[in-house]
Amino acid sequence: MDAILLALAAAFSWGCSAVLIRSGQQYISSTALGTLISLISGLVFTGVLVLILQFEEAKSLSLEAILLFAVIGVLNFPMGRFFNYMSMSRLGVGRSTPILASAPFFAMVVAVVFTGETVDVGTLLGAGLILAGLYVTIMNPRTKVAR
Repeated sequence: MDAILLALAAAFSWGCSAVLIRSGQQYISSTALGTLISLISGLVFTGVLVLILQFEEAKSLSLEAILLFAVIGVLNFPMGRFFNYMSMSRLGVGRSTPILASAPFFAMVVAVVFTGETVDVGTLLGAGLILAGLYVTIMNPRTKVAR
């Protein structure tokens, strides 16, 4: 139950951040600058949390773990956040967020291709539902893309 509450707290945080991103974009002309500000503030906050809560664990990380998390840091934070902010700027929160929620589909494809993970009927059904949701969101005739 704790894990479910943590996942819901993360989803709530991301939902709130989407609205705050869109609001903040009214006061800044550069998506890259907004991404940089967000990354720096997140790094400082996370660094303080690690030093306070998990300093001993951080000292014992292997080089392999550090490298893997560094790659994640490049893919997820700067690139993912930049593209996320751009999509919210052009589509708005209501249309961008459902598209961003297709991440499990891409995670499944990458896991199957690169780690040999197996796919069952439930996973295929979920992937189909994600693709259907993407289709409905993208093909909505009222979707206006700002340039």
